[in-house]
Amino acid sequence: MFKRMFSCVLLVSLCLAMLSGCGKREYSQSSDITGDAPAAKASVKNAGENDGGDSHKNKNDDDSNANDTTDMAEIVVVIPSMGAIPTGLKAVEDEVNKITEAEINAHVTLMMIESGSYDRQIGLMMSSNETADLLMTMPSGASSYTNMQAQGQLSEISDLLDTYGADIKELLGDFVRGTTISGKLYGVTGYRNLACSEYIVMRTDVLEDLGLLEKARNMTSLAEYEEILQAVKSSEKWSYLAGLVSTNPGECMAQESDYIGAGTFSDMTCYDTLGDRNRMISIDPYSSDPVVRLNYETEEYRRMYEIMRDWYEKGYVYKDAATTTDMGQTLVKSDAAFSFFSNSELGIESAKSAACGMDMTCVKILDQPITTGSCTKFVWSVPSTAREPEAAMTFLNLMYTDERICNLLAWGIEDVDYEVVDGVAKYIEGNETPAYHTNDFIYGNQFLILPWEGMDKDIREQSLAATRNCKLSAYLGFSCDTSSVTNELSAIINVISQYRPQVETGMADEAVYSEFLDKLKATGAEKIVACYQTQLDAWMEEK
Repeated sequence: MFKRMFSCVLLVSLCLAMLSGCGKREYSQSSDITGDAPAAKASVKNAGENDGGDSHKNKNDDDSNANDTTDMAEIVVVIPSMGAIPTGLKAVEDEVNKITEAEINAHVTLMMIESGSYDRQIGLMMSSNETADLLMTMPSGASSYTNMQAQGQLSEISDLLDTYGADIKELLGDFVRGTTISGKLYGVTGYRNLACSEYIVMRTDVLEDLGLLEKARNMTSLAEYEEILQAVKSSEKWSYLAGLVSTNPGECMAQESDYIGAGTFSDMTCYDTLGDRNRMISIDPYSSDPVVRLNYETEEYRRMYEIMRDWYEKGYVYKDAATTTDMGQTLVKSDAAFSFFSNSELGIESAKSAACGMDMTCVKILDQPITTGSCTKFVWSVPSTAREPEAAMTFLNLMYTDERICNLLAWGIEDVDYEVVDGVAKYIEGNETPAYHTNDFIYGNQFLILPWEGMDKDIREQSLAATRNCKLSAYLGFSCDTSSVTNELSAIINVISQYRPQVETGMADEAVYSEFLDKLKATGAEKIVACYQTQLDAWMEEK
């Protein structure tokens, strides 16, 4: 299903080896294809250090040293956990290292941080210069791709990708443009289904008990959804549940690049953030008039706020939605919530059912185009604190091309955390809460990960086709260099962190919402919008 170009790194490595006697840690990479799925192999060795420069050679030139642990690269890989950190993490790490130590001579330490604490922990790691060789950036906040790049926290990886990540570059193709800033790369998007839609995710058992399952599946408007929220709230049996909770901390309705405040689903629209993970930038992805707007003061955003405020006052929204660090699916799993909005893709019903620990009904309300923001949502980057950037990129290349690594990181250890039946992964009977189980959308190459029980057996093929056939924003590939507004961005991030959770969960009254807009402008929001507009105009002219 996948095709890939054989890397020429071996030839480059041999040439370099002839030109220099010895050097720093060495990397030689070869690749092969097993069946339809790519698989990469690499060797990492240390030949000592002196002023002679770097030396590169094929691992077969010296098999006796190929697994010399004294020369082994030690890399720290930081991963966001979308729920509680699995207790089986160390066991999975050990299995990963059986592969990496043998094939790329690198020992990997997996560091998982719960998503609600990710911004703070990543910030502390960067400020204290704590070792992190590879990390995943988050969709928004201080740990987002654009914010970390603007703060100088990410390494420029163009050369690293060419040398040690050629397979990644081949797989991603044009999507590499989505994380390119002023001609430079600071990370690569996950190779996953980029064709996303917005959904309302609801507990099936509650809907069935209230006789509302058919109504929910056939909803065409927010008014009908509100009727369901009211039925849950007024139900004697289910009134203890919060009707609507935040999908991610502080985000109820307003997510990603959707304007879903219109009455009917068919009238809802999208916007392109032009890669801004603060969701402060807004532009019509299909418009012939490329005007950049401050998202939070648009009429479309205000309508969403007004709906959330109304629902909050009616008691439909979780009272701690603005402050909780728990994700929506976590609150559902703990029997505290009925529903949440979610930006997701094909296979969402089985994925959310597995994450929530119960059957979930998912109703699509809006399709989205692929934008630069789609590509900067989850980005693998080499942070500026990396001590082994070459080994980090070599491991990342393996993550994108080796199905063993992908499945270990997603589902855990086969026949321990899950079993495979007819090509589909599932819980082992009697072990429905294994020590390790995460997700399938951030670990390099989603298309190499086994589908989970409940998904179509050919979901990966369907998803790949959906990604290839999805509408593209007119501005895909544009990224703004925000280095000239770094100070303003730092101030803006603080303002957004303070006010947006209140606004987007309905907790903020009109006065607080107005104060939010005033503070955005006082801290330089309009200067940032102008920065995007100027660079977009130049990009459009050049294009």
